[in-house]
Amino acid sequence: MSGPEFRGVFDIHLTVAADEVGPLGDWAREHGVKFTHIVLERGTAPSQPMLTVRGEGTLGAQRTAAAAHTARLRDEGFRVVRVKIEAAPWNEDVPQTAEAAAAMPGRYFEHHVKVAVRGDLAPLADLAVVHGAHVSRNARRQRDDGSHERFVTQRCRGVGLATAGRRFEALLSDLEGHGYAVLEAEREYVVHDDNPGIDHGWIEER
Repeated sequence: MSGPEFRGVFDIHLTVAADEVGPLGDWAREHGVKFTHIVLERGTAPSQPMLTVRGEGTLGAQRTAAAAHTARLRDEGFRVVRVKIEAAPWNEDVPQTAEAAAAMPGRYFEHHVKVAVRGDLAPLADLAVVHGAHVSRNARRQRDDGSHERFVTQRCRGVGLATAGRRFEALLSDLEGHGYAVLEAEREYVVHDDNPGIDHGWIEER
């Protein structure tokens, strides 16, 4: 019997080998694909150049699309080191309870909060760790006002949507309470991740 299909909208993230940042950016620009160079604040693989492709439908369809994108990139000489597929939290089959989440090992909620930071980054990292999160940045994004953009990424495993939502709100409240300007916030449910080890040493999940 097939598993849940999470019908709805998705993001497919294709992470490519760190030494291919420049050529990948050129390729993405030429082909009209979203390119982001994520740099983690710590960890064994801090440089993670990534392409993002939007999709709709079922998880099976996204896996097929991801395989096709991976094959195309390989044919172009790139090494895809991670395929990650994220569903919107309102998609079908997203677990509502801890019991439902336990039946989906390897899948997890992930939240991204973009903040503007001035000065030392250590307090932001310390705050993030308390919430099962850590910090990264977009290497290609610079601000004109002297502040720096950072992403705080939080992961929640083994819980349902409502519990993940409460943890997300607690993170937002703490960030704002410490004076960080929240620029954007996004919630997702990771339904496929073929290389979570690439983030080793970066995030301490709760």
